[in-house]
Amino acid sequence: MVGLGKSKRLMAMRESQAMRPASTPVKKNQTFVVNKRDAEIKQARDLIEQNIIKIKASYPPGMQNKLFALRYGSEEKIQQMSLQQLFAVLNINQVLAKGVAELKF
Repeated sequence: MVGLGKSKRLMAMRESQAMRPASTPVKKNQTFVVNKRDAEIKQARDLIEQNIIKIKASYPPGMQNKLFALRYGSEEKIQQMSLQQLFAVLNINQVLAKGVAELKF
């Protein structure tokens, strides 16, 4: 056995991990809000994304996407749903404006 400080492979792995930047979540919808309707749409989409992240975090690592898809549907199916349908499926209790409710996620 080689000590942890003397192993060249472990030292190389440690250095490569230190050089990688920490992965940060990228927000898709970082755009300038033009009017009130756009702000409502952005707020609804952000609320849905936060809720999805919270639900996935409650599942065990490695099984998050599969368990989420079994319960709520695949990512493609979710992308095709309207905002109102997603609010109902994800049990979000917030009222949407009429024009915003029919928009696709």
